[in-house]
Amino acid sequence: MRAKYLITFIAAILIASVWGCTSNVSGPDLNGELPRSLSTSEQELVENGRSFAFDVFKNTVAADSAENIFISPLSISVALGMTMNGANGETYNQMRNTLNFEGLSQDEINAGYQSLIRLLVDADPKVKMQIANSVWSKKGFAVDKEFTNQLEEYFDAQVSELDFNDPESAKIINDWVSGNTNGLIEKIIEGRIPKNLVMYLINAIYFQGDWMNKFDKDDTEEKAFSLEEGGEKMVDMMSQKHTFNSYSDDVVELIDLPYGDSLYTMTVMMPADSDKALSEFIAQDLTRQNFDNWIGQVRNRNMILELPRFEMEYEIKMNDILISMGMEDLFSSGEADLSGINADVQLFVNEVKHKTFVSVDEKGTEAAAVTSVGVFVTSVPPSFRADRPFVFLIREHNSDAILFMGKVNNPES
Repeated sequence: MRAKYLITFIAAILIASVWGCTSNVSGPDLNGELPRSLSTSEQELVENGRSFAFDVFKNTVAADSAENIFISPLSISVALGMTMNGANGETYNQMRNTLNFEGLSQDEINAGYQSLIRLLVDADPKVKMQIANSVWSKKGFAVDKEFTNQLEEYFDAQVSELDFNDPESAKIINDWVSGNTNGLIEKIIEGRIPKNLVMYLINAIYFQGDWMNKFDKDDTEEKAFSLEEGGEKMVDMMSQKHTFNSYSDDVVELIDLPYGDSLYTMTVMMPADSDKALSEFIAQDLTRQNFDNWIGQVRNRNMILELPRFEMEYEIKMNDILISMGMEDLFSSGEADLSGINADVQLFVNEVKHKTFVSVDEKGTEAAAVTSVGVFVTSVPPSFRADRPFVFLIREHNSDAILFMGKVNNPES
């Protein structure tokens, strides 16, 4: 395989493939046995989730000029899926449509997430897959019990109340993040928790999988990697000869690299035309429909595989991306309807923050992702309460003439 345009596109595919590992689009038979068949609602959730994966990846690439991008569509979806339980009205409709869950009730969505999370964690005994969820509310902020009950039941979420004014609270949340990503992502909160923030909804994913066919370190050599902007860079290029599921046509070159018992794979794709920019390939050719078609045609072939060894961290604020995808009201302090969390105050989401890490070497892959949804209470308008002695005057603004002045110590006197 050519050493060109590779690292950027490995980005979403590693974790996005989680959405596809239980679908019917899998090419030749897998070595590992599927844990069980999916129910109709679960299958619909997975299929719609895969559409969201490609949509959010394409929109992220379009919005961010970073050289390397790595996201977890699953983590983003689960965090927003939890938040949906507190949304109503148009805010709820926009969230459901953006996540591609039209036609599914909230009960079906919740049950689908619950089953999918359990399935993914236990899918392959040779792969370590952890999914953890948590809800952190500000001490004294009333949270609808039905909301937290749903998250505990369907998302197995840890529900906690903290004094957000205490700097130690940020450390407690960050320790939870670090503990649930095997230390790959140390924190999601920088500095102190903002004054008006009343809740964090957080998803964390940790993945560790050894290649089914490991690379020999002795075969790793320094080789040239062609850069998109021109020129080359010397990288540590892993190499092996083995049979892999692969596909190529005049649009794409694709290879599937299995982990463990092969229920998890890394799918690597490049434009077939070496002169075509990867960003152009992603914008024009990378659709769920095309991907399903390509994967459906893979064949097991004896191949020489060359793949760079790499490690990257990535972080992005998802607000503008999600707004561009149709989730507008959620981020508007005047329009958001999160009355399912608390019906007595006006809430909105101030930030959806996404952080990831991935390391790929001869042994396999280690990756982690964290998505946090920060819920703010709209600032209470400043008040002026004349409930104690005061001075007053009456004036004319054009001339600044003061007509009357007085003081009041007792309005009832």
